[in-house]
Amino acid sequence: MSKKLTDRGLLGLAAIAALVLALGLAACGGDDDSTSSGSSTEPASTAPSEGGEKQQVSLAMELILTGQSFGVEIQEGIEAFADEDGATSVEIAGPPQVNPEVAQKQAADLLATSPEGMGFAPFPPELWTRTAKTIDEQVGPHVLNFNERPSSELDTVDAATIKTFVGTADRTLARESAEETIKLAKLPPSTTGEAIIGQCVPQEAGVLAMRTEGVKEVLAEMLPKVDPVVFDSKPTGPEGIVAWTNQLAAHPDPVLAIGVCTEDGQSLNKVMSEKGYDFPAGAMDVAPGTITGLENGNLLVTVAVNWWLQGYTSTRMLAESVRGAELPEGWVNTGQVVITKDNVAQLEEKINEPDKYFAPQIEELFANGMPEAAPMEDAFK
Repeated sequence: MSKKLTDRGLLGLAAIAALVLALGLAACGGDDDSTSSGSSTEPASTAPSEGGEKQQVSLAMELILTGQSFGVEIQEGIEAFADEDGATSVEIAGPPQVNPEVAQKQAADLLATSPEGMGFAPFPPELWTRTAKTIDEQVGPHVLNFNERPSSELDTVDAATIKTFVGTADRTLARESAEETIKLAKLPPSTTGEAIIGQCVPQEAGVLAMRTEGVKEVLAEMLPKVDPVVFDSKPTGPEGIVAWTNQLAAHPDPVLAIGVCTEDGQSLNKVMSEKGYDFPAGAMDVAPGTITGLENGNLLVTVAVNWWLQGYTSTRMLAESVRGAELPEGWVNTGQVVITKDNVAQLEEKINEPDKYFAPQIEELFANGMPEAAPMEDAFK
């Protein structure tokens, strides 16, 4: 469901665990002791249906994090469906920084409220194996993953407990960003030099690694003489600015630069503006500084993930599952949108009126009841 508008973690298991313990994998400010940001969306009334009143449904949703813009958008989508439905209550939780240990504790607390269905984002999946089984045992079959796949690797996804994933194909998303950046920069195949790739959490598998791999694939195809240089761009704004500043000081004349995380776009834009750098740059996801970078020309492109639609779709699917519909196995694609300077103004409706913006896609997704699911392996492409 990718829509182009020019007409939207993992070292080895031991390394991630070490990052969690040593660094807290900070994705925004705050202490682990205060990472719970649970909220509840209660229906104001029970909406009638043709056969009488709708069945009341209680759900729980555990997010990767709530302190960054994409987490906020997902939560807004969750709440939007609950408000629209009128008979679905949702308990929402998620740490304000990436912390799998805290997130799983929150998930256990949510289970203690006895929800009838549950969605959760297992980041990274390998640390959620036991928790995923516990969730499935308590609320299955009314359970799904969103944002992050049930497994980081295609060859192990069939063995994963959860069989339904709502989200986007991150490798495809990254390819779109890299391809459009190279095209708009008019870089020929004969180009030589370095391409700087920022990855905010070091991973060799998982969502961020998939994005980095997607960028590398495009470089190999379109700029075969360019050497990719991947670095740890850090997951928070202040850290990210320092990381990009240091990296560009060491590599001041790249062929292009691109970041695979939400914060990278605005960190890169800020450093380019302050230091006067002039090279092609691209981003993924949308943050305020990313939009500024598109408008001032520092960034050529970003790819906006449909986070709001992801939250809405996951919640609606779970509610309908509790009411008797069968969750489809596989990947439900909620897509992304390619954004350039030419169409950046169209983000206003996507951000400010998402229910209106996504209405055609919602109608298409639920035209025949539950959305159709593609094979899970397609989410790794």
